[in-house]
Amino acid sequence: MSISKAKTFRNIIYNCLTKGATLICQILTSSVVARNLTPADYGVVGFAGIIIGFLAHFSDLGVGSAAIRRPTLNQHSLRTAFTLKTILSSGAFVAALLIAPFARHFFEHPASGNVIRVLALDFLVSTIGFMSMVTLTREQNYRALVIPGIASAVTRCILSVTLILCGWKYWAVVFADVGANLAGCLAIQAARKMPIRFQFDWTDAREYLRFGVPLLGSGVLIFLIMNMDNFLVGSKMGSTQLGYYALAFTWGSFICGLVYETVHNVLFPAFSAIQDDTVAMRRWYLKTVDLVAFIAVVVNTTLLANTQVFLVTFLGKGTDKWIPAAMSLKILCLYGIVRAITEPLGNCLLARGQTKTLWHSNALAGAIELLLLVSVLRSGRIELVAVVVLIAYLSQAFIYLPFLRREFSIGLADIIAQLWPVIPAAVAGYLVTSLLPKELGGTLVTLAARGLFTALVVALVHGLCTRFRCFQEAVGMVSQSLVRERR
Repeated sequence: MSISKAKTFRNIIYNCLTKGATLICQILTSSVVARNLTPADYGVVGFAGIIIGFLAHFSDLGVGSAAIRRPTLNQHSLRTAFTLKTILSSGAFVAALLIAPFARHFFEHPASGNVIRVLALDFLVSTIGFMSMVTLTREQNYRALVIPGIASAVTRCILSVTLILCGWKYWAVVFADVGANLAGCLAIQAARKMPIRFQFDWTDAREYLRFGVPLLGSGVLIFLIMNMDNFLVGSKMGSTQLGYYALAFTWGSFICGLVYETVHNVLFPAFSAIQDDTVAMRRWYLKTVDLVAFIAVVVNTTLLANTQVFLVTFLGKGTDKWIPAAMSLKILCLYGIVRAITEPLGNCLLARGQTKTLWHSNALAGAIELLLLVSVLRSGRIELVAVVVLIAYLSQAFIYLPFLRREFSIGLADIIAQLWPVIPAAVAGYLVTSLLPKELGGTLVTLAARGLFTALVVALVHGLCTRFRCFQEAVGMVSQSLVRERR
């Protein structure tokens, strides 16, 4: 079986439509949230999100990915996956309720326990559209997922902005999250109506768990890598410092979420379809890395070069409210580029069932991060925490490079050949932007112009270094897609 460029490109376009609407809503919501919440309020939501995010791994256990990856999936097996998902989600919900009373021992905010209790409803909500999501993803029918994605984004935006303006403070973000997930799941169920029925077959369940348990270990380690810093900052430095750091991490890693939802979600089922064709996987992996590197360097270099004016003009409403997060944000912009470039490998690992390799790489990164965090937390400087996160993530190369060489005959030279243009593009964008007058960026319009200028410089330099191969590849896929549509 092979991957259709035209179909893959169309699916990415559908995801881009969804993410584009989500991006607009998120920018509006983030602006209102950052301007109306204190760093402490921002911190309590971030802390509760750590607990819920941790339990979320146990609420799924990789069952969804295991069902998507199966060569064949009948209704009986799908309902077994749904039953297993319901059991796990209910267990995670109960666990959150049991953990909530102890939250105040780790985080001084009085509302931390209640915020956890409300966010735990997401576990029960997630079961509503589970079977429909698995079916549509297996079919690679991303066109049907556009409306659910937009419905979720618009609901979150409307609820967040309305409730914040009504004075609900951090509760606006909490209830908006639950409401958005409910709207999205109901819309998915409407897009592909699946009767909710419970069935359980131990043979199917064991197959799901054999795939999912190692994935759980990797997922937990990934979560710890991404949230250990937030948890320890909140516990040791307080809610205000966590608010600064959480904001920096949110925007520094924003590109990773953007790429994951627009590209990687499409590539996982596509890679699963060619999991035994190593030549095709090698070719598609290198193409994906090239595209993702281009997107990541353009977006995060733009944010890196304009950090100060972004924090003051966009998030601070003309004040220095978020300036203490500036250095952390700059460091985490680099982390975002590295992480975005690394994540395509996850699709290859999952498609080929190599969950142990994923576990080993995350175990290494987690151990290094924990050891270094113990030292830097004493300094009370959140920018050092950001450096630790970057170093820990880079350490995964010691596991990933041998895997690529062994499985796909991809050596370090092949990786460098794909990625070296990122460096001159980022350096040029940063240096040229630094020559602009500081006054340019004092309003939202001039900030947008400044950001667009940086992005154009980065894209141009990258294009010159690569002879615009990303652009040529995109044009080729568009042409192929149009030809197929005409037929």
